[in-house]
Parts: sequence; structure tokens; C-alpha cells
Amino acid sequence: AVCIMADIDKPLLAFLNGLAKRIYFSENEITDEVLRNEVLNGIPEEDYSALLKRYQLLLNNLVTADMDFTQLDAFLTSQVKKRQGALSEKEAATVTRFWRNQKAKIHQRLVEQSTWDNKVKAISWRVDVRTKSKESEQLNQASAIVEMQLGTDQKTTPNEVVRFELDSKKLAELLAQVTEVEKAVERYSHTS
Repeated sequence: AVCIMADIDKPLLAFLNGLAKRIYFSENEITDEVLRNEVLNGIPEEDYSALLKRYQLLLNNLVTADMDFTQLDAFLTSQVKKRQGALSEKEAATVTRFWRNQKAKIHQRLVEQSTWDNKVKAISWRVDVRTKSKESEQLNQASAIVEMQLGTDQKTTPNEVVRFELDSKKLAELLAQVTEVEKAVERYSHTS
């Protein structure tokens, strides 16, 4: 197992953070020149190119697998034990620190970038009871009035508002379908 308490390589941690900001958060002002000269203290171009390639691949592995910390530990242990191009314990500890701090942020950013359709931004509801009606069987019948704001995370698109009314029968049908959706999501979600 990779020792989490090992010393970390601070310039490498800064490099990983900068690389992640550039790749996943579109911070284009973090150029190769900034990373090489300011973060890594002007290392030679050839060394920088090799380091960049190595850690872009490593980051890609972490992100595409959405590695939990058990998987990360196994992955880094295998990287430390490689015969050629192995990570040092210090580098592995640095990657662990980076991933502990950035995993959730990167995951959330990727979710935001991959959501193109509307999603529920807000929901409000109230219950109304009919006190006047032409038909006596509709008197004192409760119904739910639901309002949902739908929108994207894009600031340029205005939110859409949807309102609808449900009597107790329609509400029961809706809740049954929501329960089915919940079961399907749970089936396909990997809980850790």
C-alpha cells in the first residue's frame, strides 16, 4: 500500500493542480510555459515534455475510472512497483493528496459539462382544497399544485417554468413512477 503520510512533492502537487485546472476547468491561462517555468522552476523542455505526457496519462486514468481511494491505492502501488518508469513513494503520496483534494471537484465539473438537457433547478408545491364547484362530488377535494423550474447550467439560457395539478389518484400514479425511476437509478449506480 502507498504510504499516505509520506512527504509530498510540492512542485509536483502544484503542477497536477495546474494541469487539472487547464484540462478540466478550461483555465487556458495556465500554459505549458507557466507550468514549466513558474511551477516547475524552469526545468528543461525535454524533461517537461516527458513529465507532461506521464501525468496527463495518469490523470486520464484517474478521471476516466473515477477511481475511489481503494482503487487509487492499488493503482499507485502497481505504478510504484513497475520496473520501468515507476513512481517514487513521494510521487505516489503527492498523487494521492492531489486526488483526495480534487476528485469531487473534477467529477462535478465533468457532470456539468456532460449535461446538455434541462434539469430540475427548483420545485415548489402547495395543496388546494376546492370550496366551490358546480358538481358536489368535487367539493372538498384536495389537489396538489406543483411548479418546477427547468433549466441548464448555462447562464445564457433562461429557466422554463412548468406548472401542473394532481388529484390524489394522479399523485399516487406519479409517486409509483418516481419509485420505479429511483429503483432503476439505484440499480445502475455504483455506491461506495
